[in-house]
Formats: sequence, structure tokens, C-alpha cells
Amino acid sequence: MRPCLAAMCLACLPPGALANSVHIIEVINDTHSRIDSFSMAPAGSDRWTEVDFKPPMWESSFDHQQAAMLQFHDNDGCLRDLRTVLSDGRRIFASNFDLCRFHAYRPGMRFHGGHPGSQIMP
Repeated sequence: MRPCLAAMCLACLPPGALANSVHIIEVINDTHSRIDSFSMAPAGSDRWTEVDFKPPMWESSFDHQQAAMLQFHDNDGCLRDLRTVLSDGRRIFASNFDLCRFHAYRPGMRFHGGHPGSQIMP
């Protein structure tokens, strides 16, 4: 009887109350340029959410060897496309980055052996 009651109580909750997950990712600047912005979208979608790292948001810019911890709530699952824009104009793209498996992202590093890869674009 109790499992049935618990299932009925869960069914009465609004859909967003159960589906919202917390994801945390640390972006570590291992490039030799300043990071101007970082964007994330559910894998394969065009629903980009951008974090702008240009001053005055920070007291200093997001330079080499600095890190930022980002936390967000959504129900879009673990796989994300990541886009990093550097101060020299280069864009770095990583597709299908698994936030549930990896909790740090280094845009200058290329991943191998089944890990998502960063692709530098002009």
C-alpha cells in the first residue's frame, strides 16, 4: 500500500519539481588567451546559455590558469555542447560533453579515448 501511496503523491507534484537537476561544472582556462565568454546548450540543440566573462563582471578578466565554478538547474540531461570564445577571436567547441561524468572542462585540452573533443574553429 505504501509504494502505491508514494507513487500517487509523486504524480501530484508539478512536472518541474521532479525533473530539475543541479549541474556543476568548473571551467578552467588552460588556453594561453583570456576567455571572453562560455556558452552551453543541450547536445544537438541551439538553446545556448552564455556566461560573459568580460569585465566589469569580474574584477579582472578570465585569464590563463584561472577557473570559474558554474552551477545551473535544468532537466536537459547530462550531454551538452560547450562553446568558448577567446579574446584573440578563436572559438573552441566541444560536443556531447558529459556533465554527469566530467565536472571540469579545460577548453585548451583535447580529449582522447572516448572523451569529448575540443575543436578549435577560426
